[in-house]
Amino acid sequence: MKAKNILAFAVSLALGAIALFPACTKNSNPNPVHDTVTVTKHDTTQLTDTLYASKPDPTVNLKKGLLLYLPFTGNIADSSGNANPTTAVNGASLTNDEHGWANNAFGSNGSNQVILVTNNGSIQFDTAYSISIDVMTMSLSVRQAFLSMIDYNTGNGPSFLLGATTPGMTNLFNYGANDISAGCDNYGQTNVNKISDTTTFTPTLGSWYNIILIYHRGTAQLYLNGNLYHTKTSIGGTLAELCPVSQIVVGGWWKNDVININGKLDNIRLYNRVLTPHEITTLAANYQVNSNQVKPAIKTHS
Repeated sequence: MKAKNILAFAVSLALGAIALFPACTKNSNPNPVHDTVTVTKHDTTQLTDTLYASKPDPTVNLKKGLLLYLPFTGNIADSSGNANPTTAVNGASLTNDEHGWANNAFGSNGSNQVILVTNNGSIQFDTAYSISIDVMTMSLSVRQAFLSMIDYNTGNGPSFLLGATTPGMTNLFNYGANDISAGCDNYGQTNVNKISDTTTFTPTLGSWYNIILIYHRGTAQLYLNGNLYHTKTSIGGTLAELCPVSQIVVGGWWKNDVININGKLDNIRLYNRVLTPHEITTLAANYQVNSNQVKPAIKTHS
């Protein structure tokens, strides 16, 4: 069997060291509003105060264009409304998430456990797509794939990959985005229109990160915790690779080179459009820096 190295498709990404780690708050709203009111008490005393509240951001619609959503709330089902079938492979299972909730994140120890999402026809994109994942890794000594779209059985027709630790360039995140010109009968090694990008950040073991990859007409943008790190445009590509038999592989690559994650994944989303800046901020706001900071014990939802 012909070996296919992840370097044929993914390129090293070292993401610049940052200290931007906001506290984890559910349903945070970055747009506080206020109004000033005057209250008359006993018909004689007037008190003036300012009331503060929050209003929905009209530019945030996380259901628009949603192709796949894996929140892992006790199961591995697609919660996007598209009902794409999901299958646990090699004993893949759920574990506690970044907040300590049991069975609310995908976890793997690097022993080829993956979740396969079969495209039932609802996953369609061409000029644009966006991916958002929350991820925590426990090792930087081996290659790892966090999320990919590829023919799991043959390794052909890869659309994208998010992962970590590439041989010769250890301790780095990496990613790849392929162009339709690569075709579905190969693994895109020589495709001149594939996109590559590199920054200078080493993830901390046990820390959670939100990673967003946006593809639009041959240009890729990668965000870490809501911050744009790099923008790269391909030589001539304008359409994303999308092959009929490709599957979303959660926690790995293809079956003869799984490069399984040693860590956890949560809140996986795939869109057929470019996310807005406010949507990127919203998705990045709920990550937790270190799973032990707020995890008093393993809990279950009531």
